[in-house]
Amino acid sequence: MKIWIESSSLKKEYVKQIVDRFPSHEIVTEIDQAEDAEVAVMMPTWVKPEILNRMKNLKLIKLLTAGYNQIDLSELKQRNIKLAYAKDVFSIAIAEDVIAKMLYFNRRLGPYHDHMKAQSWTFEPVSHEIYGSTIGIVGAGSIGDEVAKRLKAFHTHVIGYRRTKMKQPFYDEMVHHQEGLMDLVRRSDFIIVSIPLTKDTYHMFNQTLFQSMKQTTLFINVARGEIVDQDALINALNHDVIRGAALDVTTPEPLPKDHPLWRAKNIFITPHQASASPKMHERLILEVIDTLNRYLVHDSLENIVSF
Repeated sequence: MKIWIESSSLKKEYVKQIVDRFPSHEIVTEIDQAEDAEVAVMMPTWVKPEILNRMKNLKLIKLLTAGYNQIDLSELKQRNIKLAYAKDVFSIAIAEDVIAKMLYFNRRLGPYHDHMKAQSWTFEPVSHEIYGSTIGIVGAGSIGDEVAKRLKAFHTHVIGYRRTKMKQPFYDEMVHHQEGLMDLVRRSDFIIVSIPLTKDTYHMFNQTLFQSMKQTTLFINVARGEIVDQDALINALNHDVIRGAALDVTTPEPLPKDHPLWRAKNIFITPHQASASPKMHERLILEVIDTLNRYLVHDSLENIVSF
């Protein structure tokens, strides 16, 4: 079987790991050699008609990312090509990032950092604890699961939201559909967004949902910026509808210097780096190898996108 790897996104040592793992299969890295490849390992930006037209035998695309919102899934469905995303690769690092953002607000670390730079021994009031709080995780997938797992150590009540019904550990409740989402939004002290961006989740968090939140709710988005109506979020922050927001993703990215989101009240923004980790590439290659191995031995794949 021939496997094409879009090598510009991977270091040579990682490509070599894949090649060494599958010595009985032909693995190529030049696009001119990919015409009869059955499997392609690549970034979402390569999944476009002019590339797919060159691969007449393509059956599976293995992404090097967890997100796939820029891919035309109808195009893949028409061509009968399966799509596998990078599952569980970024979840641990993102879960740690979520906890960091929660503690940043709760423990007043921003103001304390400013006081330290000014050599000022100043106390800040602490009004919130994670302990005993209700956590709403919108997107109870691999990232949500890792967040829930860690937050149970804080003795919290965790509510998960996902499209399909599935009982999962580390959640005290699992809700579905719009009614369940509204219940989660109204009850949660912290709302963490880790749901994929699709046509159904675009601007999922709008004025109605922000108005339904507690005034003490902290909103955290580590998914995609387009899931949030940013104008509605800015309005909610500036009018104290919610306590604050921690964002790792925005619309657009990079966020322009003159964008009003920078100046919203009680906001903390990081530049889409929640998944950053010294172990990220190691986990990614192991996941790619696992997916390829499962495909080659006709085992079930748990990271296939449904469309």
